[in-house]
Amino acid sequence: MGLNWDDRAAFCCVCGAPLEERDAFGARRRACTSCDYIQFRSPACAAAALVARGREVLFVRRGIEPYCGEWGLPAGYQEYWESAEEAAIREVREETGLEIAILRLLDVWYTKDDPRKRSNVSVYLARPVAGTLSAADDAADARFFTLDKLPDKVAFENNRRLLSRLVRDQPVDDIQ
Repeated sequence: MGLNWDDRAAFCCVCGAPLEERDAFGARRRACTSCDYIQFRSPACAAAALVARGREVLFVRRGIEPYCGEWGLPAGYQEYWESAEEAAIREVREETGLEIAILRLLDVWYTKDDPRKRSNVSVYLARPVAGTLSAADDAADARFFTLDKLPDKVAFENNRRLLSRLVRDQPVDDIQ
């Protein structure tokens, strides 16, 4: 079994009977040996915010695995009852103490480098509007970095790709 959460399921979540591998709906899937439950593996929804202040970008140092100790954008899994924008706002508040205004959607990533679960991540460009910067929740540190002096260790390949694109495509003084 892999590290992915879905790979760990051994019993049916409906009736408790063992799961088995079999062909279903065009793929190998885990299916219940007793009822008609089939486990469809779906990516989780998550949200991130690229919080910009002039040519500075907000990062958090991750206090949890994966990538514990590395820097990344404030981000996290979306709750069932919230939109992706609400999740981005909540994650920034929880991890940094800052309130943000969402400016626009930057990108939607499909991420495979988190061993817990694959995710579709909505990434928003935002600006700080209130609060006091202070690391909290699962962030060990939080601070702004200039685009010409980004942290050495940036978590998640998608964070690194977005930052490279931002540095390349933003020759002006402010991130728009």
